[in-house]
Amino acid sequence: MEELKRSIEKLINESPVDEATRHHDKSHISHLVDEDISEVNSSKVLHTDKYYRTHRIEEAAIGSIKDKLGRWANQRNDIVLKAKGIIAKQSNSELDIKKRKLTEEMEDTKSKAKDSYMRNNNYADLKANFDGTKRRYEDMRAELGGKPPITSRIWLYIIGIALIGFIEWFVNYSTFSTKYPPGIAFGATVLIALSIALASHFHGGLLKQRLSLFAKHRKKEEKRQIIIKQSFFSLLLIISLIVVTYNRYDILAANVIESGGISLAGIDEKTESIIGVLIQFVLLNILVWIVGVAISYFIHDPRPDYQEAFKHYEHAKVKFYKADKGLQEEIERIGESFEEQLKKITNSLASHQTDIKDISNLLDRLVAKEASLIKQASTSINNMLEKHHSMLITEFNTKSMFDVKIGPDALSVDEFKTKSISVDSNFVRHTLSLEVI
Repeated sequence: MEELKRSIEKLINESPVDEATRHHDKSHISHLVDEDISEVNSSKVLHTDKYYRTHRIEEAAIGSIKDKLGRWANQRNDIVLKAKGIIAKQSNSELDIKKRKLTEEMEDTKSKAKDSYMRNNNYADLKANFDGTKRRYEDMRAELGGKPPITSRIWLYIIGIALIGFIEWFVNYSTFSTKYPPGIAFGATVLIALSIALASHFHGGLLKQRLSLFAKHRKKEEKRQIIIKQSFFSLLLIISLIVVTYNRYDILAANVIESGGISLAGIDEKTESIIGVLIQFVLLNILVWIVGVAISYFIHDPRPDYQEAFKHYEHAKVKFYKADKGLQEEIERIGESFEEQLKKITNSLASHQTDIKDISNLLDRLVAKEASLIKQASTSINNMLEKHHSMLITEFNTKSMFDVKIGPDALSVDEFKTKSISVDSNFVRHTLSLEVI
């Protein structure tokens, strides 16, 4: 490889045209003209080839350059063919084939490992579930204007419910404790509080989700179930209010009979009517229910299945990402097992490719050198041909040799004067039989 590079560099640095034209001065051309005139004096005919060049000037102008530049061109052709062979060989080298086979083996191993992993870990099912839950959740989110599900803060909800329970205790425990033993009073108060809390929870959810629950796409059976459920908790609320109101009324009536007035804890005006007290009592319980409804309203999403869809999506995402991470780790493990071998081959190939690049660059320089030499040769040949042509016509005119016949067409001096005898680069290239790079 290095020897080839040196050979190309040597060719680039040579100047065959300069060597060939070293003695092409005016005196040399004048001597050639004298010889041509001597020949004409005896025969009245100037012999030329079909391009109207005498054999003397052709040998002097073209022959010497052809000889020197021809040897350069022969070396150049041999080197170009050798370089092309090396480049073609390197493109299909053993290293390149080995790398290609090793890469194919790695990809085949990855493919088999991927299929095995996906089969053993239900990857396809996990992905399908992930895609399905994601699509369902994103469709719901788009439907709700891009708002995410309400963050579930169960401890805040528990505090709110506990607050309602405390208010219920304050409102209703005195009613039951006056009439019943402490255990029964406690149990009754808890049941009433739970009933009102449950009613608040479901009524608040209904208010928030009414549009979704009774949407046109809902089946009649689904709507009927919703109505039944809401009716049940509404009935539970009404029964709870009736129970506590009745017991409150019973206690108030008994006190009126015993003392002729109202005397209960928290009530100072003994002349207040039973109806007025009961109305306040009922309104207080209803207010507690309204507070519960408000809390429930703000913790519910507009769609009853929005939280569920989000949880399913998150659960499916965790499971799929875990499986996908395992798959990627398996593929990376296989890649790393082949990496060292591929790295060695790649480094060797890089070295070869650097050599190929260097040779290609040298060939580009050789092309430029060739073009320069051909241009130089064409210019040198034409200068000599034109000087010879001009000097020959001058001699004919000076010696009044107007009856001379020139060339295969027996041209007169005037006709010969109009002929173009110059050459172009294609002539030089064809003459030298240069191999195309």
